[in-house]
Amino acid sequence: MDLITVTRRQGLEFAIAVRGHEWSSDMAVSDGGQDAAPAPAELLAGSLGACIAMMIQAYCDTHGYPGDVEVSMTIELADNPKRIDGIVVDVEVPEGVPEEKHPVIRRVAERCVIHETLLNAPRMDIEIA
Repeated sequence: MDLITVTRRQGLEFAIAVRGHEWSSDMAVSDGGQDAAPAPAELLAGSLGACIAMMIQAYCDTHGYPGDVEVSMTIELADNPKRIDGIVVDVEVPEGVPEEKHPVIRRVAERCVIHETLLNAPRMDIEIA
């Protein structure tokens, strides 16, 4: 995988870059930021939504169901420790997808790399320089 770098812009806003792409993350004003970009928790949930949408869209395209997949999400936060406690994911599939295919589509969604990562926490090695 390619190196991802995170560098400070100003305040609590940080630039995130990988393979020539760049986006930002910031905190809400109530959390000490300027709300200039999505918060890290929102980016994590958004990554899950994008991963699910891409997997289901590929399934629909491959199986001849024209139209667009849309994913809407809400996150629930918890304290002690501060974390995302729940993610509610609503998936809208193209009109022509028969209801009997919904269990298959759920399994496709559950196989996305972000979903699997959240279920099986990765090892993290934090090194301070």
